Amino acid sequence: MIATYLKQTWFFFRAHMQAIMRIQLPFIILITLISMSAMQSVDPSNPEMNDSVMMFYLASLIFLPLYAGATIAYLESVVNNQPISTTQALKIGLQRWGPLFLTKLLGACGIVIGLLLFFIPGVFVMIRWGFAEYHSVIEKSGPTESLKNSWQDTSDYFWPLLNGLACLFVILLGSNLLIETLLQTMGIDSLILRSLFDIVFGFLNCLYTIYGFRLYCVMREKST
Repeated sequence: MIATYLKQTWFFFRAHMQAIMRIQLPFIILITLISMSAMQSVDPSNPEMNDSVMMFYLASLIFLPLYAGATIAYLESVVNNQPISTTQALKIGLQRWGPLFLTKLLGACGIVIGLLLFFIPGVFVMIRWGFAEYHSVIEKSGPTESLKNSWQDTSDYFWPLLNGLACLFVILLGSNLLIETLLQTMGIDSLILRSLFDIVFGFLNCLYTIYGFRLYCVMREKST
């Protein structure tokens, strides 16, 4: 079953890659450029956080909920056989920015606390809140309601979510580390090249969103 969901995730990604790229890539590229600036401006002898690093974190906080919400809105429109444009998707992402930002913030706090408690509780909480962002964007639920509904809805989908997301994590992380090792072996230390790979893998992170959305749709179909 997990293999089937992963295949469906990959097929969906390939079929709609260009549309998702139009939604996400401008923000991912911008965040990466800010990250490059931050890395170049860091002074090893001065560990204090400078303006460029602050700008990087601020940009991530602002843009991630925006393009994540827009992506989810697009995924939902495709499932409903009414694909929306990039502009329409971003408009919905902007409308749901506040609730999704708070949902992710509350979820991140809970996950961090769980990770500090011997790691496993954090993973458990992360999976149980795996549907929260879909509730926030699609159902237009508030932050606490999204987390609550996700906790209830994922009770029967904990292992499919965990195993599938873990597979994607291993594949993406393994690929990233392999490329990193090859670059080091070849003696290549280019900030531009590394940033290019950051953009690629930053975009491939949408596979997590697509996989989670696939299981969210399965849950929704069975509950109706």
